[in-house]
Amino acid sequence: MSLTLPLLAIRGVTFSSPAVLFLVFALVAVVLSVVVYRRTLPPVSPWRRRLLALIRAVALTLILFLIFEPVVKWLNRSEERAKILLLVDRSASMQIEDNGVVRDSTVNKFLRDARLTTLANDGELRSFVFGDSAIQTSFDSLRGWAPNMVGSDPANAWQVARSAAATEDVGAIVLVTDGAQNMGPNPEREAAQSSIPIYAVGVGDSTVRRDALIADLLTNDIAYKGTQVPVRVRVQAQGLAGQTTRLRIVDSKSRTLLDEQINLNGSVFEKTFETKFAAESEGELRVTAILDSVSGEVSQENNRRSQVIRILDAKYNVLVIAGSPVPDVSFVRQALDLDTTVSVSMYVETPNGFVGGKRFSEDDVRNAEMFVLVDYPTNSSNGALWNAASRRIVDGAPLLYLHGPNVSLSRLETIGARLPMDFQPQTAFDRVVLRDGGSHSALTARGPLPAAWSDLPPVLGATGRVVLKPAAVSVANFAMELTPDIPGGPAVAFLEMNRRRSVAVSVFEFYRWRLGLAKNPAASQFESELFSRLSAWLLAPTEEKQVKLSTDKKVYSTGEPVRVQGQVYAADLSPINDASVLVDVKSGDKTELLSLQGKGNGLYEAQFSAWGSGDYTYSGYAVVRDDTLGRDKGSFVVEKFNLEWLDARARWDVLQGIARNSGGTFVSAARPDSLFNRLSMPTKIVETTREIPLWNRPLFLWILIGLLAVEWLLRKRSGML
Repeated sequence: MSLTLPLLAIRGVTFSSPAVLFLVFALVAVVLSVVVYRRTLPPVSPWRRRLLALIRAVALTLILFLIFEPVVKWLNRSEERAKILLLVDRSASMQIEDNGVVRDSTVNKFLRDARLTTLANDGELRSFVFGDSAIQTSFDSLRGWAPNMVGSDPANAWQVARSAAATEDVGAIVLVTDGAQNMGPNPEREAAQSSIPIYAVGVGDSTVRRDALIADLLTNDIAYKGTQVPVRVRVQAQGLAGQTTRLRIVDSKSRTLLDEQINLNGSVFEKTFETKFAAESEGELRVTAILDSVSGEVSQENNRRSQVIRILDAKYNVLVIAGSPVPDVSFVRQALDLDTTVSVSMYVETPNGFVGGKRFSEDDVRNAEMFVLVDYPTNSSNGALWNAASRRIVDGAPLLYLHGPNVSLSRLETIGARLPMDFQPQTAFDRVVLRDGGSHSALTARGPLPAAWSDLPPVLGATGRVVLKPAAVSVANFAMELTPDIPGGPAVAFLEMNRRRSVAVSVFEFYRWRLGLAKNPAASQFESELFSRLSAWLLAPTEEKQVKLSTDKKVYSTGEPVRVQGQVYAADLSPINDASVLVDVKSGDKTELLSLQGKGNGLYEAQFSAWGSGDYTYSGYAVVRDDTLGRDKGSFVVEKFNLEWLDARARWDVLQGIARNSGGTFVSAARPDSLFNRLSMPTKIVETTREIPLWNRPLFLWILIGLLAVEWLLRKRSGML
């Protein structure tokens, strides 16, 4: 609410030259005017002489006034209240029913509160909806948003809202949610960094829910013909002690891979089931885990999960080259060895050659299908190995580059065009922490990583010495540990140009990630899972087709937007930006035609909302000036499973921690009275000044012309020249 006070005053007038000089010239102009009209020919009456002298003095003073380019400063004072950021959860967990009451209805009842409406009408609210992302909207449209967003990231939500209101005085953040958090950084820890109090409004029931679910379905994204592919399924249940259910794992060829009855012993149950199957032929194979429903469970949406496996003909050869036997090398090797899709060979340099007395072989470089460089090349690196490897990399071999303190930047320039980053000389490295960057399907397609970037222990990096290239995408950035809010540079970045893929990691000593997260078994796998996803993306085939269509994921949750992506190239594989790209999406008897929009550099994209769960196929083509350049097709799966169903209870303990750490309070959405008592924001006087240049105003020119015209007319009527 903004009230204009009865004060609109001139703060002063400034000139392009000193004001004293203007006053001196103005005084001279007045004196000259008086002297000129002291005696006239023919003589006129004294009053007419005085009038003519006055007109001349005013005209000359006005001319001087305009020559000195005056600017007037106006002061405007207003009384304003601090703004309130209202963040409303619109994730799928808002569909959950608690004791016969749907959470979304509780939220809508809270939004209809007259006190909240008054704040909105007075202009004190800035409204946002959030789930896996945050979107600013109007207060009146909040109740119209369907609760179907995939995932919950409350910390990112209030950071996005704070950025959107960066130019305004914000006094409070109101977070209306059930406390679910399955994406992004830890909200309780992020709340401690907030300079604005967060008032958490709890929705839902925080008691343990009766539910059985498939918590994880783990298998390889890529497998090889003739190998045994492991499948692991983790089943969880709570509040269903003494009941039984049945777990089945089937594939898209109608084969049953596992069929087992489960006795749910204890009020809290968790068990991992494992099986294997033979990869018999190349292509895509979908594996689905199905858990039979149990009487009394709150949801059956989380009883089914799928994953698509791409079966290839043979393993990929990965060559790791390290400048020295640093700890990072061992951890990279361990992470790659866990990936059954690759065969790893290594060269680790020492002052006397290579670790283990290994001798350089051209065949190792020639047969490598991906290169991993760890703190390499150095000034003392083997010339034959570096020359052979750099040639392959320059020619387009997939590259995972891991920076280090001993790298020779002059030698690195040989492959500089393939790197997503530019590295500048540095003499010292800082302890740095990581922060979320942009999104990339290489990391998101399998779901969230085991830990958030901000949860990782500090590593080392060169603050201000790493620059992201315009065509690259940074998925994580780093900042100095002592100044975490000041960006230091890109930490992990992707680059894909002309079907050549590379990834660079600018921080090092990342072995600390596994050691620092050792107490959390799931999070400690972050490093292994990260390298597995990076190598899968780097090694994925990039066929040299003129038209290529794909989706950013193979398996989607209901309500999750499907992004259809296209790449269009000419016969010489140069990108085409003026193509018409049309894609037909089908599921059952339903069809929808998509027109992909150009994004530049031969890339096209469209977003599609699936009709429901099931198997989907798509096919499309690109046309330029009536010429069809090519066609492509593919498929994806939409299943009912949603991250929000993994834990159906409301997490009021998380909300209480957010409120406590930020200096706010926690209230229930059913009893919000104490919240509104605290939302009476104090007012403050806001002063704004406005500068108005006067010298270029037409009004003054017309006044000057008028004065001179009147003087001329009076002189004429008096018979003067």
